[in-house]
Amino acid sequence: MAEIQDILTRLSLIFRAIKLKYVIVGGIAVIHYGHLRTTQDVDILIEDNPSKIGQLIGLLRAHDFDVMEDQFRMAYQEGTNASVFDNKSFFRLDIKAVNNKRELDVLDNAIPKDVFGLQIKMAPLEYVLLGKLLYMGNIGDLTDSELLEFQDVSDFLTLFYANKKRINFSLLEKKITEYGLFNRYKRLKSLNIDEELQS
Repeated sequence: MAEIQDILTRLSLIFRAIKLKYVIVGGIAVIHYGHLRTTQDVDILIEDNPSKIGQLIGLLRAHDFDVMEDQFRMAYQEGTNASVFDNKSFFRLDIKAVNNKRELDVLDNAIPKDVFGLQIKMAPLEYVLLGKLLYMGNIGDLTDSELLEFQDVSDFLTLFYANKKRINFSLLEKKITEYGLFNRYKRLKSLNIDEELQS
């Protein structure tokens, strides 16, 4: 956890200096909301602002991140993840500029969370759950036991049951319907899982 704290500290300084909108999603958000698991990356969505990309690359380098500028700029232009490795650990950053309505929705709804005493812009719990549903793909043909082997499914179920009293179900189910994910949601809720996970 010390390595993650160090990375988040440096990222906080970078994004504050550049005044670039960002949101932490993926494994770090999952851990923040209560599912302890391993991760080797920090997934970050940033606003699409070409005028700040050069400054972002410079600040990342100045804060001990190994940026391959050509690859970073190509990923930015193609709307894919740019992998940036941390010179001080085995972690990497996966940085992606928002390029669709769903990603913009997550970025616009980012909320400051206290993480290691830092104010970090994090995806709200409901959007982390949505992301898990979205990226698990088509699960219709899988048996329950096969389904439970997927990290996105495990993340969703653990967060869902651990945070049942905190979830804004009105928002979550509205977005699930909007994104066409209701069948996945219904299937996951119907799984026969351990009582411990639901408590």
